Amino acid sequence: MRLRLLVLALGTFAIGTGSFVFAGLLEGVAGDLSVSVGTAGNLVTVFAVTYAVVSPILVTLTGSVAPRKILFAAMAVFAAANLAAVFAPTFGLLLACRVLAACGAAVFTPTALAVAAGLSPPEERGRSISTITGGLTVSFVVGIPLGSIIGTYAGWRMTFVMVAALGVVAMLGVRALPDVEAPPVVGLKERVDALGQPAVLAALGLTTLGLMGGFVVFTYVSPLLAEITGFGGAGVSGLLFLFGVAALLGNWLGGYGADHIGYARLMAAILALLSLSLLGFSLLVASSETALALPGTVAALALWGVAGFALNPLQQYRVSQLAPSTRNVALSLNASAIYLGQGIGAGLGALALANGSLQTLGWTGSLCALAALALLLLTSRAKRPEVASEG
Repeated sequence: MRLRLLVLALGTFAIGTGSFVFAGLLEGVAGDLSVSVGTAGNLVTVFAVTYAVVSPILVTLTGSVAPRKILFAAMAVFAAANLAAVFAPTFGLLLACRVLAACGAAVFTPTALAVAAGLSPPEERGRSISTITGGLTVSFVVGIPLGSIIGTYAGWRMTFVMVAALGVVAMLGVRALPDVEAPPVVGLKERVDALGQPAVLAALGLTTLGLMGGFVVFTYVSPLLAEITGFGGAGVSGLLFLFGVAALLGNWLGGYGADHIGYARLMAAILALLSLSLLGFSLLVASSETALALPGTVAALALWGVAGFALNPLQQYRVSQLAPSTRNVALSLNASAIYLGQGIGAGLGALALANGSLQTLGWTGSLCALAALALLLLTSRAKRPEVASEG
């Protein structure tokens, strides 16, 4: 059982690495393909927005097919797209490879979660699902720093050789999985109906805004860290590793807090800390030549990693609680909201760079987190009269 889950987690690890590894490669891609760093950041935007839009559609269309076949085909598409990216001669063709890779990822991840639930007894399903989502988190600890190092010393194209190879290994592992009964097909109408619930819609908006703030900065974190610390590729990779370790802690904290701490209080604290940590990067750019630059950067990265990655599991818990009768639908919509926030955030970061500088990124991301906090406070306040009347 554990081995089978690890096979699926390897797939999400490959997807997480391929999705976000550009954060450490943008300058190399921009120089090689003769585009600006801001334009290169659209590689993250296109991937994330494509995932957000096509995932509900493709998962619905393939819902009646055996999950193992879907997993194999989806990972094959993802691996092939990353291999094609190695040979893309122009930025436009590289964008097309990103769209194709996103289509594979948009089917693999939700299907892997469903298979994990089907392979596990009811009392172990939560842990099984966390194993699959853990593959994405571990990609921030291992995959992205490793990809950044490979890109620094062997060129960004070799990083995608690594991602494609991870995809092929995951494909081979999927072939060894047992057949699992396909879950009930959820139509697009049911997914749209879930959006008609104001509380669910507000929660999805909070997810989108929170991820927007983080990805305004994360998409361009490599040149940002280099500007603040003066580090080269290896030093930046080391800082990204520290960020990934903090992300693991944040992922655990979000899950623990969902069970033991009130949602509104914990989410308010998370968003406030996220806003402060992102704002810190704007302040650090301004003081990059002082003795505080490196310790300040480490502190901001650690705080950001914990707060940013505590948000996701807490929001998954919140959405599932708001729509218990349509939990799977609500969670799939939340996954789309996550990628939509990442895509919009990357695009907003490109605008911030085009009309400002690296210093602009921090406070732009901070404002997005504050907008999420405002939405949380407004929706929490709106519920109080209803609670009082029920009592």
